[in-house]
Amino acid sequence: MPAITVIGIGFKPLDKRAAETLERSAMILASSRLYDVFRGYSEFERAAKKIRVIDSIDDTLAVIRNNYRTCSVALLASGDPMFFGIGRRVIEEFGKDSVELFPDLSSIQAAFARVKEPWDNAFLMSLHRGPYPEKRRSLAYDTTDIPALLQNHPVVAVLTDTEKNPVVIAEVLSLSPLTRAAELLMYVCERLGSAEERVTEGTPVQIAHMAFSEPNVVIIKHIGNGQ
Repeated sequence: MPAITVIGIGFKPLDKRAAETLERSAMILASSRLYDVFRGYSEFERAAKKIRVIDSIDDTLAVIRNNYRTCSVALLASGDPMFFGIGRRVIEEFGKDSVELFPDLSSIQAAFARVKEPWDNAFLMSLHRGPYPEKRRSLAYDTTDIPALLQNHPVVAVLTDTEKNPVVIAEVLSLSPLTRAAELLMYVCERLGSAEERVTEGTPVQIAHMAFSEPNVVIIKHIGNGQ
């Protein structure tokens, strides 16, 4: 099998191939948050002694770099590793032939299921810049671009982070001349897949006065204007 396996977790039990690959791996890497998520999986007890918890992506890649030629390494990822996830970095660093991926649902996919809305017409974007301020990755779009995006798309879905969060997005929408006259509905889906999962629905003005836990996904849609 490839020396590096990236396994998405968070929403569904592992399928047979992913579970078998994880069991055969000599080393399993996970962030603190994903370690806590993985504790709820039936495979955790058998795999626990092989898990190394590392919260820095750069440090994680360094450990893979130093070990994957001599032993098989499994990396636990959030949801779908190839949807604004670590899968892209791993492929870029080590090449496609060295990597196998087992995706779970993406958090955006799960969010649309929770709010019972189709997402084949949605514009999907990420505002998540990583956990370390000194290593923030650049973004294709920012919060200030969302009003313009809503001019061309009936639905916009956003992966947020602690700074570019639902309240900030709601404030931008509330103040923008591009969206002030439009009727917009926001859904904030918090901690999807966990026991603390919560979905909040409201207008931008309402959402701007609330507080939300991390991680979360925001879905914004037009209502009442024919879109």
